[in-house]
Amino acid sequence: MRLKQLKWAVLFLWELPQNLLGLGLWALEHMVDGPHPREFDKERLFLRSKRNAVSLGLFVFWAEGKNRYAVLDNNTRAHEYGHTFQSRWFGPLYLPLIGVPSVMRVFYSILYREITGKRWTHYFDGYPENWADRLGGVVRTKKQP
Repeated sequence: MRLKQLKWAVLFLWELPQNLLGLGLWALEHMVDGPHPREFDKERLFLRSKRNAVSLGLFVFWAEGKNRYAVLDNNTRAHEYGHTFQSRWFGPLYLPLIGVPSVMRVFYSILYREITGKRWTHYFDGYPENWADRLGGVVRTKKQP
């Protein structure tokens, strides 16, 4: 086995939980929405999604647009790429250490919207989202309405 193939095998196994979830989400979205525009870049598979923005190992789903809970803008791809560094560093601990806090922020933003009628503009201000922004090179200049 060549060194590059060995590296890929080790990295795939190191990030196995998120790779399996990413593969499952890709398959699910493919069944529901059809093929996604995709690009292999920076050792990751970037998949433009209609609704999801999540980084799961090899798979980086990103979307643009507004919904009642969030504004997904041109920084979304870079932000999700920032999460890939966290995934590589933490491996199998990525989901409990990064994924769970991130999902909790999503739930909070949904509850905030339902209770106040306004979008929560501080999603990217706290852990682990502000860290993913820094790692992905995202600079946010103002709060999103």
